[in-house]
Amino acid sequence: MKIVLGSKNISKRKAIELAFNNLNINDLEIELIEVNSHVSSKPLNNDILLGAHNRNQELRKYCLDNNISYDLLISIEGGYEQIVDYYFIVTYASIIDKDGCEFIGKSQGLQITKKMYEWVKGGKSLNMVIENILNNKENKKENGISGYLTNSFYYRSYFDSSAVISAFQVMKNYNITYEKLEKQL
Repeated sequence: MKIVLGSKNISKRKAIELAFNNLNINDLEIELIEVNSHVSSKPLNNDILLGAHNRNQELRKYCLDNNISYDLLISIEGGYEQIVDYYFIVTYASIIDKDGCEFIGKSQGLQITKKMYEWVKGGKSLNMVIENILNNKENKKENGISGYLTNSFYYRSYFDSSAVISAFQVMKNYNITYEKLEKQL
């Protein structure tokens, strides 16, 4: 299966590999192409989903314009979400199939504090603070914020892989279980 990823971020590539390994799909060819999300580098709320969507639309256009073949296009966008008085790190993934149909998945959320959310909302980086604490400039590529906050349990690519799995399951089952359920509504 040929997948084109809308980023050159190695941790996003690892997320795709991990997701498809969990889905028992191991025959993968992954090509990385950098495209713009048209949202902040630290997206908040709706901009997280919009960033994943925008990346994949840009990626689709790029692949069509450059005759790049693919089975799936995947773009991943992580960010920060506020729901009422609760704050989370979340990831959205967009998958576009060969027919141009888009499917969206979302990771589980990891709660952060209001102070952390406000820090990011103010344009500052949580990861830079974490890298100073750890004296490790590679944290963003390896463990990520989620990994740091969970003592490496939800390391970045693992956290992001759940959004990819979610989107893939929607795509895989849309014409089966989704349609069957909708007919009963």
